[in-house]
Amino acid sequence: MSANVPVTPSQAPGAMVDGTLIGGRFQLEGAPIADAVGQTFPARDQKTKKPIAIYVLSADFASDKPAYEAFRDEVRNAAKLKHRSLCAIYGVGTHAGQHHFVAREWVQGHSLAELVAERRQQAQPLSVRGVFNVVAHVCKALSAMHEQQCCHGAVRPSVVWVTRSGRVKLGDLGVGLAVVKARKWPLLPAEEQAFLAPEVKAFGTPDTRTDVFGVGALLYVLLTGRSPIEEFVAPSQVHPEATAELDAVLLRCLAYDPAQRYASPADVVQALLPLAAHSPEPQGIDIDFGGNVEIDVDIAVSIAPAAPAAQAVVLPQDARVSPAPGLPARPVFKQTAASPARPRMPSPVAPMAAARPAAAAAPARAIEHGVDIAELTARLTKNDAPRWIAVKEGMDHGPFTARELIKLIVDGDVLEQHGLLNMSTNERKNVGEYPDFAEFVHQYKIRKEEKAHAHALEKSTKVEKRSTAAKLVVLLASIGAILLVGGGYLMSRHAAKEREQKAETDLAALYESGQVKITGTAGILQHVARAGGGGHRSGSSGGGFSSYEDAMNQAMELGDATKGGGERQLSSADVAGVMNRDLNRMFSCVGEELRRGGKLNKVTIDLAILGSGHVAGASVSAGSPAFQRCITAKVQQVGFPSFPAPRMGARYSFNVD
Repeated sequence: MSANVPVTPSQAPGAMVDGTLIGGRFQLEGAPIADAVGQTFPARDQKTKKPIAIYVLSADFASDKPAYEAFRDEVRNAAKLKHRSLCAIYGVGTHAGQHHFVAREWVQGHSLAELVAERRQQAQPLSVRGVFNVVAHVCKALSAMHEQQCCHGAVRPSVVWVTRSGRVKLGDLGVGLAVVKARKWPLLPAEEQAFLAPEVKAFGTPDTRTDVFGVGALLYVLLTGRSPIEEFVAPSQVHPEATAELDAVLLRCLAYDPAQRYASPADVVQALLPLAAHSPEPQGIDIDFGGNVEIDVDIAVSIAPAAPAAQAVVLPQDARVSPAPGLPARPVFKQTAASPARPRMPSPVAPMAAARPAAAAAPARAIEHGVDIAELTARLTKNDAPRWIAVKEGMDHGPFTARELIKLIVDGDVLEQHGLLNMSTNERKNVGEYPDFAEFVHQYKIRKEEKAHAHALEKSTKVEKRSTAAKLVVLLASIGAILLVGGGYLMSRHAAKEREQKAETDLAALYESGQVKITGTAGILQHVARAGGGGHRSGSSGGGFSSYEDAMNQAMELGDATKGGGERQLSSADVAGVMNRDLNRMFSCVGEELRRGGKLNKVTIDLAILGSGHVAGASVSAGSPAFQRCITAKVQQVGFPSFPAPRMGARYSFNVD
């Protein structure tokens, strides 16, 4: 800095105020929020222009050399973790030689602690399915950490976030672990200390089962709405949907002895899945606290693996209070730093009451040739990880976990002829060629046949009604021609309309009978690789509607980067679902083209979709210009769900055989 340049407060050496540039890249933009061991400043990355968070370690913590070294090492390890349910760490550094900081993802949303408090104030308990949704996403984030030989060590509601777009994210990566490893956990507020596992309070080393305890504490708070520093109450006593089986899962997570807990967060999810599947459907917006939390850990109930049998929960004698009649012993979360817990020989606790039939584990459903689907699913999803890439229409989709892939297959989003790559082994072949996944392809076919049969019956009824109405119209038109002068013109109008209706009806009937086959798939176009129409691609259909290329190249406001989830777009399944439902709009276009002698085969439609859900432009391959104009006119009428991103590109294809 030149000596002639005046030094403003924001430029003073060591200042941490609005406008300060940290690390030559991150500019502070507002007042900080303090916690037990540091302060979080809102900031903006001057390179990417994206909002980030700068977490500055407190001077007391940073002055303890072993504590700071643990902090630095753990944060650096956490920076290697990449998962959509983890708050990203961008780096660690020092400002002005005195402020040690972490640059991490800025989450625009609310912490779980805030949302639970709001629910409690409104006296609106979260449904069991809603609780499962949140806990399952936290478990998935923890599993991603454990796969990289890391653990969190201090899971609690204040570090779990729900973004404005509805995603659940786990934060405090590295920082929480450093706090417990450096034995600084007594700095945390008493209410947050209650979420820490007993071995952590005994100054032991945190591990995977330590995080399982944290998941159990989250589960307790979400089900009861009570702070763990209050007297323990079994969820089945205060939640209308909670059962004795759910109590058993909770108590096993909170077992004093780590060996008595579930081995991993994934095991907790497996235990909760059938209980959530058999709980009532939530009324109104519930599962996601009013957002749109993506359920990517659940699958169809009919193929859900059974939960592990509830085991007796073991707690130490001094960690129990007198239970209410008919309930097992209950854990006590409270503990102070002055009297850290010491591991003791546990004493047994009475097992939970017998399981209620209505909440039993989901029954295993075997397909026709005797394969136990539940057992197969459990085997495929053991040590699950996102290693599967599905190849559809020449585009890669994924990576997916085995559980996610199974759901896509059963829902028909991934078909047996689609390519499938195992990233762990580099094995690549069609889905149907993998024996294990072939079983789920078979189940999809059974479901598809059942739906097709029901739909065909419904369609045939509609066709019959239309035919009767058509005959009546022709009869009335004939009478009108005899009675009225000029009736011939009216009759010709009716006849033309009738021919159009009949042509569309006939095509629908041919489609349902299998004589004409139309199948559709969709994918997301990440980049616009061309400008302007070309080849057989359609242009405008009039009224301001343009081609895909023109629409995607239109300059537009990209939106406020501080809006949480602003990058989220529709998935390929979303696009395919809407287009498949509106496929009947295309019948008249297809019918006219076939009557003209055209050969369609595969038709590809590139769509430019605005965040409002409206289609701004479309380009069609194959067919005559008249066919392309007809299709673009139909597509212009299609409405998609709205999404936070300002615009996206998608490709939808269907085959006419």
